[in-house]
Amino acid sequence: GKSPKAEKPLKPAAPKPAKSANIVFVLSALAVLVALAWVVLVPAGGKAKKPKAIKAPFASEKAFDGQTVRAKGFQGSHVISFTDKSCPHCVEATEALDGLEAKLKAQATKLAGKLKVAQVDCSKHADLCTKFGVAGDSEDASGYPTLLWFRAGELQGAYDGERTTQGLEEWAITKEAEGALTQ
Repeated sequence: GKSPKAEKPLKPAAPKPAKSANIVFVLSALAVLVALAWVVLVPAGGKAKKPKAIKAPFASEKAFDGQTVRAKGFQGSHVISFTDKSCPHCVEATEALDGLEAKLKAQATKLAGKLKVAQVDCSKHADLCTKFGVAGDSEDASGYPTLLWFRAGELQGAYDGERTTQGLEEWAITKEAEGALTQ
């Protein structure tokens, strides 16, 4: 018979890392990546900020002297929208004014420096809106929204064109071509 072969002693296998150690490493790496992404993508303060929308400024009684806009030497025109928060039709007038204000601020129109826009919230300034014939008990009250045009501070009349940014801009360009936008 054959003699049994001497078996070679087995080399001890390299110890395998525990599965839990691998999971901890992966989760730690993931946490570091999330933290880095947060620092890069979110500004200080912890909240992502939306760009601030440009809005037509609000005017109060202080902006007027009787029926005149206090223009402080500005010889151009103002279009002022008289609106009320409860008025659904006022939304389009406000959006049109905000759009024109954005174009004026960006100087993306040749009207920059010749035209200013503002709005009066009649829910806060009822007396002012009554003074300009927009609100009140009079049968002649024009209602909301009413856009009034002032040149060099003096009331010229109501704007009755299209209540869009383009409509307002085209109206003002026509007034400028007529020589009526500035004094």
